[in-house]
Amino acid sequence: MHITTRQLRRLAADVDDLHRNNMKTFKTEAADLHRDLYIARRSLADLDDQSIAGYAQSVELAAVAAYTAAAPLLTSATLPVAELFMSHHQQHADAFGAVAGMHAVTEPNAALIAAVSPALAALTDEIGALEFAFVLEGQAAYTYAAALTLLQDPAYAAATATILPIEAQHQVVLGLALGKDVTDVFPTGAFEAAALGDGSDPLKGLDPAVFAA
Repeated sequence: MHITTRQLRRLAADVDDLHRNNMKTFKTEAADLHRDLYIARRSLADLDDQSIAGYAQSVELAAVAAYTAAAPLLTSATLPVAELFMSHHQQHADAFGAVAGMHAVTEPNAALIAAVSPALAALTDEIGALEFAFVLEGQAAYTYAAALTLLQDPAYAAATATILPIEAQHQVVLGLALGKDVTDVFPTGAFEAAALGDGSDPLKGLDPAVFAA
């Protein structure tokens, strides 16, 4: 690693504080949704807001599965941080599921798991595992940035906006651990890109037209 274990743990703790505070905000926004829920259709995949929430839930569950698969390659220095980030993804999945209505899911996104499985299988060391997580966290952040351009209900957008910075901070911490330059950690500038793709481009989000069932 390019930072000390102590520095890594401190950075992860800061992200955890952000996560805890933002999840409280998510719950407040979710309460508004349950009081005034409506469906409006728009997006490339003809997804309504609840469908997008269900899709986000499936992506978060895929992130949990990916971290679980990569965990055996991590050392005692990085494993606790990965486990913390994995718990964040599980809580994000639960939060999205709570507002996804009939579109809530219980399994990771199958198409995404299939897409990342070869890369996971090819991992042989800790650095590779951290690089994999770095890319995945960035793609998750880009996905939510794109979702903000698609969601119709302001409450859904507000709730999603509380999770986007957590995913971005995950990537920042991993990037610092890997010794990346600032331009690598923030490759699209201060605000994450809203472009979507098929998962092959680390600077694009995960397009629901490709990965949504």
